[in-house]
Amino acid sequence: MTQTNMRRANQHARIKREPGFQPPMTNSRHARVDDDDNMTVDFAPSEVERRMQRSDAPSVDTRLAPGASVIGDMEVDGEDQDDECMLMEVKTKAEVVEQDLPTPRSFVNMDRSFIGPGQALKDFGQELKDINDALGELQARGIQHVVSLPELVLVGDQSSGKSSLMSAIAGLSLPRSSGTCTRCPIHILISRADEWSCRVFLKEDYAFVPRNHPITLQDVTDRDRFPPWVKLDPSRQTRKEFKTVRDRFDAEEIETLLRCAQVAILNPSTPYRFFVPRLKNESGQSDAARREHLDRIKEKEAHGEAQFSPNTVALEVKGPDLADLNFYDLPGVFITAKRPEDRFLERVVRNLTCEYISRQNAIILWAVPMNQDTENSFAFKLIQEMNAEDRCVGVMTKADLLPREMNGFSSWLSMLNEQAHRTGLGYFITSRQGSDLDEQNKFEEAFFNRTADSATMGQWPEIFEKYRDRCGIEKLKEFLSITLGREFSKVLPEVKQKVYNRLLRIEEQLEKFPNPPPNPEMEIMRSLAEFATNVKTRVLQQEFMSQWDCLFAEPFKKRILGSKPKFNVKEPDVITIDDNSPMATPAPLGQTPRKRSLAQDINMTPSKRRGQIKAEDSDRMIMSPSTSATMRGTPGPGNFPFSPGPGGGPPPRSKNLMELRTIIRRSAIPGQPGLVSASVYEPLYTEVARTWGPHLENFVNQTIQFLQNEVMKILDNAFSNLKNRAVYRESVEHMKSFMEKHKEEVRNQLNLIYNLETQRIFTKDEEALQRNKTAEKRILERHRHFLRMAARTGESPAIRKMEELTEEELAQEQAKMAKELKLIGPDPYDQEITVAAYVRGYYLTAASRFIDIVAIHIMSGLLPRVASVIDTYLHEKLGLYSRTSGTGPEIFMRLISEGPETERKRKELKVEKERLDQAMEIIVNLENKEQMATATAANSQATQVAAMMMSQQGQRPELSIRTNANGGVATPVSERAPTPIGTYEA
Repeated sequence: MTQTNMRRANQHARIKREPGFQPPMTNSRHARVDDDDNMTVDFAPSEVERRMQRSDAPSVDTRLAPGASVIGDMEVDGEDQDDECMLMEVKTKAEVVEQDLPTPRSFVNMDRSFIGPGQALKDFGQELKDINDALGELQARGIQHVVSLPELVLVGDQSSGKSSLMSAIAGLSLPRSSGTCTRCPIHILISRADEWSCRVFLKEDYAFVPRNHPITLQDVTDRDRFPPWVKLDPSRQTRKEFKTVRDRFDAEEIETLLRCAQVAILNPSTPYRFFVPRLKNESGQSDAARREHLDRIKEKEAHGEAQFSPNTVALEVKGPDLADLNFYDLPGVFITAKRPEDRFLERVVRNLTCEYISRQNAIILWAVPMNQDTENSFAFKLIQEMNAEDRCVGVMTKADLLPREMNGFSSWLSMLNEQAHRTGLGYFITSRQGSDLDEQNKFEEAFFNRTADSATMGQWPEIFEKYRDRCGIEKLKEFLSITLGREFSKVLPEVKQKVYNRLLRIEEQLEKFPNPPPNPEMEIMRSLAEFATNVKTRVLQQEFMSQWDCLFAEPFKKRILGSKPKFNVKEPDVITIDDNSPMATPAPLGQTPRKRSLAQDINMTPSKRRGQIKAEDSDRMIMSPSTSATMRGTPGPGNFPFSPGPGGGPPPRSKNLMELRTIIRRSAIPGQPGLVSASVYEPLYTEVARTWGPHLENFVNQTIQFLQNEVMKILDNAFSNLKNRAVYRESVEHMKSFMEKHKEEVRNQLNLIYNLETQRIFTKDEEALQRNKTAEKRILERHRHFLRMAARTGESPAIRKMEELTEEELAQEQAKMAKELKLIGPDPYDQEITVAAYVRGYYLTAASRFIDIVAIHIMSGLLPRVASVIDTYLHEKLGLYSRTSGTGPEIFMRLISEGPETERKRKELKVEKERLDQAMEIIVNLENKEQMATATAANSQATQVAAMMMSQQGQRPELSIRTNANGGVATPVSERAPTPIGTYEA
């Protein structure tokens, strides 16, 4: 149909019919399906004919001629082109002034427009197509988890004409029968192309997690908004191509395809390819088989796993004369479900609508029917709740059903005049009636030109005449295309930066999951050889042994030597062996002896033994602070608390002289006075020697742990490129078992030595025993002497350590002690002191021997043994030494494989990286197109300026255009004469 010129309201216009134009009829009835509930209005043929009669009112062309733009007939108010789009002020063509076009920004030059001054609107149309195509492709790549993209979201109540509006925007006869496109969101991407096609995809962002009970209203919560669907991690979200249709006019096939795609979405446990239908013109399947397949799909539809899904059916529609748009169509919101068991869907659909509306870069299309009261619009209430009015454009649908009474116009006029239900992007008006797009377009053209029969449907009221530039679907699509492109151009730099940053993070994560090496066998064998060589070198190094000796062997030695038997040599009180056998002992001069039972003395706590001085206090030369701390039961530097071990337990308390005397007398052989039985010494020694167990256990554990840490460190370095591979994980486990095995061997060997040392007293080293016994007796006698003198004088002596005394001081002390001995006489406990000295002397002899044997088992046993077997141990355990069939490549493939978790993580990262790489490529391509368009515009402008200047100077406009390296403004240069002063020259 030829486009009619727009005239002022008082002009008369006629509508010319195209040749072959037929009124929108189907046999004797005219079908109309323009809402979600399949509403039908019937008209007689004569009535439709009368509607097409000419009217005296000015004509309105709701379509756009080729190359025309809604920009040409309207002006955007606002001081800043980057501000949100305001309501458009209508001007006739005679009043139009030059329009500031949207200025998408580039990453290369943020101040440069996509189009230059004077650029033709057709060039702008191409730029707009590029922008919207790029936006649609980015949305299809699923990068919303990285950056929020501008998008159009179509919302409305049920029966609001939303489905008809969606079909009109898409330029596609989409199915609008009840239950078809209302149970999941639909994402539609529209763009111009030479050939028409419609590709359908399934976008799965949620996983279906069935419940063990029917879904109820209580299951829908703030954390669980779409039960039984659960949001997937972005890396696990998928986009699957479903089917492509290339016959634009076969509405039945398109409806079948979309219904099948939705059924696939609602039945996630069945492979989606089961639902892909065979089209009529496809070969390879009979009509009967095709119908049988569709029947099975209908059965799945009737008994689907889910009644609703937040996953998306996506359509990519391309064809000639299509607008460049992409938008989401959501199920219509409703307040009351038809069935009580479906009440949860009320909240689920509301949650879905709110989620899309809440996206800050979303432009909301609100479908509001003109035959209903806007105050009852639940969809608009949600828009207000989400504070999204400024991002909203209202679309008044079903204009042909507008009530005819005058007061019925006022509410709609107030909305158009921004006096009620204000939306930041204003309102448009549509009227879609007919069985297909052509009928709907022709009816809309006729309706807004007032050719409809007023007796049947009523004419479009002339009171709405000044809003004619907002009437018709083509005006709406052009406006949406420009608005969406403008919003995308604003955020394009942010989109690129966020995509780039996310790619960097993914690259960093992928470095932790490197790809398999090209030659697995070589990598594995090299790592094993490096590991074995470095372990042998390290454990036999003097540095390693010295470090082990300093950290563990020396503290072990100090703990063992510091545990020698303790004896209290304080002057005893009078005690009784039993109640009837008192035994007198010397008492301090001038004091009356006291009586106390042996049991009382033995059980006396240290705090009650006031004035007692232990012999070991004068012997701190062989005790360390850590040993002292151990004796007090608290860990000191380098000390470890007692742990269960062979013969473990706390050290025995010190024994006093009376206890020793009791032990000696009870073990005496009758008739052998003055002799001490050999059975006295052994229990006193073994009682203390059996406390070595915890120290030995700690020493073995610490040694093995120290060795294992060194081995694991070497293993990490040797397998640094294979840490995500099975060979590394298996090697770690094998080496832990290896160390545990050697730990058990060492423990068994040393426990044998320990048991031998704690069985009895035995030594062939008489010299060492005599030396140690003499030294210990000297210590005990010296200490005993000072305590005897203190008991005589009643004064507490200050006893200095022997190692603190000089030779001269020691000689003086010996002379003094000899004189004092004459006063106090021989020690009545000399026999007990001699026994204590022997026990302590033998203990030091045995302890030194035990320490040496334990240490040599590590130095000369464990470490060389580890070094000798490490060459072949891992090879054998990994299966690389096969005496029968040799080493096959399948073993190396197994060893080079990764665990399922690692493989899953790398796969997810690679999938996301691929999407973001594609997104970055789309952005870069858009940049390149912008640069080319800008350079072309700059060259054209420079040519025009140079030609004008040449013309003014009387020269021929023959120019040589130089374009600078970055595609900037070209420099016009005259080839015939120098440029006069004051003339333009770049």
